[in-house]
Amino acid sequence: MKRIICFIVALSCFAAVSAAVDFDFTWALGSSATFYGDSEFSNQIEEIKDAGNKNIVLSGELGLRLGFVKNLYFCLNAVVSADLLTSIVVNYFFLDYGISGGFKLYTGLGGLCLGVEYETGRRTNIMPEEGVHSTGWGNGFRFLIEYEFKNIAKSFSPSFGLGWKRMPRGNNYADNIISFYVRAPF
Repeated sequence: MKRIICFIVALSCFAAVSAAVDFDFTWALGSSATFYGDSEFSNQIEEIKDAGNKNIVLSGELGLRLGFVKNLYFCLNAVVSADLLTSIVVNYFFLDYGISGGFKLYTGLGGLCLGVEYETGRRTNIMPEEGVHSTGWGNGFRFLIEYEFKNIAKSFSPSFGLGWKRMPRGNNYADNIISFYVRAPF
């Protein structure tokens, strides 16, 4: 609950100064590759895949971007990655979600952007035989590289990106998620 209140307060503060800075809301959609750090859990996932389940992995973000100085932006995002294993008989869902905040630097090489973000998040596993189980909240990081196509149509400037997130899950293991996405302002 504290995290949600902090997020709302931070969003309100940033919105209050938005008239004086470069400000926009962004969304991103893509796909991810998830590498689970817990070897027992990872082996269980491989067994589920080997049983003929189809794997669909989707990721998405909603966020805001504030530019206080030229080429340096502060970003605050709500991030989700859904690893879905489906078959005719049974479905498994593994949802990784969190809130991230960090900085993006536009390098001056066209629309190339590099970013680093701190993230707090957790994973919820929905498995028919085990029910719903969530990991504890973890604190991790994301590294991003994007290329923004500036002003394709007036104020619309989509970007293609690649991100790597490392999120500790407790018990001396961490998940690694590599995401490919398309980001755009709205």
